Amino acid sequence: MPATNTTKRTGVSVNTTDATVTDATLFTTQSNKAYHVVAKVVATETADHDEVAGYIRAGTFKNDGGTLTQVGSTTAVATHEDTAGWDVTLDATGTTIRLRVTGAAATVINWRVDLEILEVE
Repeated sequence: MPATNTTKRTGVSVNTTDATVTDATLFTTQSNKAYHVVAKVVATETADHDEVAGYIRAGTFKNDGGTLTQVGSTTAVATHEDTAGWDVTLDATGTTIRLRVTGAAATVINWRVDLEILEVE
C-alpha cells in the first residue's frame, strides 16, 4: 500500500495593500509524490468591511524526480466577490506549491486561508 499523508494549514493570514500578486502560503513537495490541494479563502477590505470575497480553489500536482508540475489547471470551485479583480490562484514554482492572492490598488485587504494537501507516493 502506498504511503499517504494529509496536511492541513488553517488560519493562515496575509494582508495586501495593492494589486500585487502575493504569496499567501507555500508548501514544499517531495520527489516522486502526487498532491491534491484544496484551498478555502475569505477576504475583507479593512476600511469599512463593505467589500468581501470567498473562494475555493483545487489543483493537482506531481513531483516527478524533483520536477514539480501542475496536472491540468486550477479549478475555481467557488468565487463569491463584491469586487472584480481580487483573485486566488494555485501554481508551482521549483518544488513548491503556492497559494497566491491578488488584492486591489490602494486597498488594504485581510485574507484568511485554510489549505488541505492530500499526498500519495
